[in-house]
Amino acid sequence: MEPMRVAVIGRTGRGDWGHAIDQLWTAVDGTTLVAVADESAEGLAKAVGRLGVDGGAPLAAFQDWRAMLAEAKPDIVSLCMRHIDCHAEMAIAAAESGVKGIFMEKPFVRTAAEADAVIAACRASGTKLALAMVNRHSPTYGIVRDLVEDGRIGRLLELRGRGKEDTRGGGEDFWVLGCHVLDMMADLGGAPRWCQASITSEGRPITKGDAKAAPEGIGLIAGDAVEAMYGLADGPVGFFASVREAGLKQPNFSLTLVGTKGAIHIRPDNLPHAYLREAPLWRVDKDVPWQPIGPEGIGAGLPAAEADRVAERASWARRAAADLVAAIDEDREPTAGMFAGQTTIEMTAAAFASALSGERVSWPLAPRGNPFA
Repeated sequence: MEPMRVAVIGRTGRGDWGHAIDQLWTAVDGTTLVAVADESAEGLAKAVGRLGVDGGAPLAAFQDWRAMLAEAKPDIVSLCMRHIDCHAEMAIAAAESGVKGIFMEKPFVRTAAEADAVIAACRASGTKLALAMVNRHSPTYGIVRDLVEDGRIGRLLELRGRGKEDTRGGGEDFWVLGCHVLDMMADLGGAPRWCQASITSEGRPITKGDAKAAPEGIGLIAGDAVEAMYGLADGPVGFFASVREAGLKQPNFSLTLVGTKGAIHIRPDNLPHAYLREAPLWRVDKDVPWQPIGPEGIGAGLPAAEADRVAERASWARRAAADLVAAIDEDREPTAGMFAGQTTIEMTAAAFASALSGERVSWPLAPRGNPFA
């Protein structure tokens, strides 16, 4: 069987090449890298040098990504840039060109309306779309999912998430890093049914007048403190919070699963990736340890203290890419695909809409544009 032909697109100076998701395609079985696009001549030259495979055919290089789609005719396109103002346009064009798969840096797109348009284009062409929500592809995350489904922490009551709470804390943190947390929240707790949120700027509730264009092509956002609560389909309540400049040496970036018999703490992008406490969080009369969870289970197969976190995270990204290839072959939705991405965008938009209106927002979410527009 012929390998799937992969083309990668970056934008040097405007989102660049993301979390090195161009390079992962040099080591994904069943694929071959054939083309690269970057509107920057300098960035393109560097990408070609970085991605060239010894002994392989030279990569076709383009400064015009549309020309690349037309001439290289790839099976899979990887949208690598972190700035998301072009994500919808590129994904729709790729689907309409007939590609079999799209691999995209997170966040997904800017609005629920853009998510709808991308999904419509992909469904019309039969294109599979996967997002680089790499934490969902950690082997440890699979163990966590099994522990929850097997009732190891009892009935799941709450999912408590926080962002990194650095200089981006608040609205930007919610958008850029919160998507990882919201994605896992919905996967483990069920689809959102409602949202009630408070978002403030310097201690007062935000208004549309506070909106400013955010970095990374996100669009209009506001707020230096976010507190959002979600009712989830499987019964638990989800929470996300982020405060700007929280003064933390170790970022809070995490999702804690609170059950009737115990708790699990997930640390995105970190090793160990998760911990288990086999007692309810409110039981403080006993000294119950947090046990690391590794790829082989509780306290087993854990990485050494000197483990390369960057390399480990890159392996999760390769697993995500391999899952897209498998989804194409098996005609199924990727593990963290376009519908999962749509959910994270809706959860983000719902929080801003609720904060602006002072009311609970319910699903199906409407309107579908930027709440500040």
